Amino acid sequence: MAEVIEREILEAKWGPGTKLPGEAELGARFGAGRSAVREALQALKTRGLVESRRGSGSYVTTERGAGGVRDMLALYSALRKDAPSFIELLDLRLLVETFCIRRLADSASALSLDRLRQCLARMEDSVGDMAKFGKEDISFHLTLVEASGHELFSNIMRGLLPGLGVRFALETYTDAALVSRNLADHRAIFRLMKNGDGDGAEARLKKHLLDSRRHLEAMLGEPSGPHSLTILP
Repeated sequence: MAEVIEREILEAKWGPGTKLPGEAELGARFGAGRSAVREALQALKTRGLVESRRGSGSYVTTERGAGGVRDMLALYSALRKDAPSFIELLDLRLLVETFCIRRLADSASALSLDRLRQCLARMEDSVGDMAKFGKEDISFHLTLVEASGHELFSNIMRGLLPGLGVRFALETYTDAALVSRNLADHRAIFRLMKNGDGDGAEARLKKHLLDSRRHLEAMLGEPSGPHSLTILP
């Protein structure tokens, strides 16, 4: 039942915001009981295709599944606790964030720059607390993606960075020297964006993420083996 309704939604038989038939009508159509209908609708909600409105019924979501993408990636982020997942996350971030910073640098608004400035200020205020600094670091990168205006990339990163991304930061910030280097990177990235230097901002961000990847690889390559990191719950 869920597969049929999903296909009909994707084929635009049911457009965004359209009310789906009631449970009784769906049950009659598919020859299914009320509990089976509810399970099918719940599956569609989990995929971000359907939303419930109290006292009204079930509707095709107007986000076209964007919320579902975010929620599924958040679940993936919560379940993946192995260190190699951090490498894969950095690979994805290289692709997404370098695209987004170029898009943002070419047309950065005063509001976008102010949001990033606030993130940078919180990082500067947190240099004595590596755990807090790591969280503010991830907040800077998530804000960068969101400010670019790319909705799909924003939803992907909203699903991944608050979970897997924050755990990566907490695990890899190991000394004050690393905090200092990364703060200098973020200051330079912000300065280049503020000056409208898209090439420079993209190059500096790429270097920063590649340096983070090399740092992680060095940690994973310690004598104790590839699982030497203690992944946080």
